[in-house]
Amino acid sequence: MDFLDEPRQVGQPVVLGVLGTHSTVRKEDIHETILHPLMSVLGRLPDKLLLPDEGQSSAYLTLWAERHGVDAHPLKADWTKFQRKAGILRDARILKEATHLLVFVGPRSRSYEQTGIRQLKKGKRVFLVERVSKTLERSPDFPKGNRVVDPNPIEMYEILLEDGS
Repeated sequence: MDFLDEPRQVGQPVVLGVLGTHSTVRKEDIHETILHPLMSVLGRLPDKLLLPDEGQSSAYLTLWAERHGVDAHPLKADWTKFQRKAGILRDARILKEATHLLVFVGPRSRSYEQTGIRQLKKGKRVFLVERVSKTLERSPDFPKGNRVVDPNPIEMYEILLEDGS
């Protein structure tokens, strides 16, 4: 089923919330590795997209939403007013309004992953995006080392409860 050709479904709205960002992600990765597989799993486009207003991945997600007629809401964190709590307050709004989550997990912090697990236990569908280290074959001409690591690969997968639900 091609979700892009289908009319909007009536019923439960799908509000896709996005947490975290990847500043080095490519537009092709967002489309091919994340959004297209995600929409295939959901079987439809979301009715609304809530995401942080910063980061390269947010810019690509907003552009994708505009092209497909999805109502995109980039949310700014008011750093001046709320200082260190600004991001937490923005994320809390996303968590409150979203029915589904797309979570970008950072290499230095697993806090968004833990947030995703908590939301999963509350009944939301949660999809994680993280960098993976893919080892490429060593070329005989490669001067030192045993492997070459591709710096940009990402994977997206749905997290499930241990009982498979």
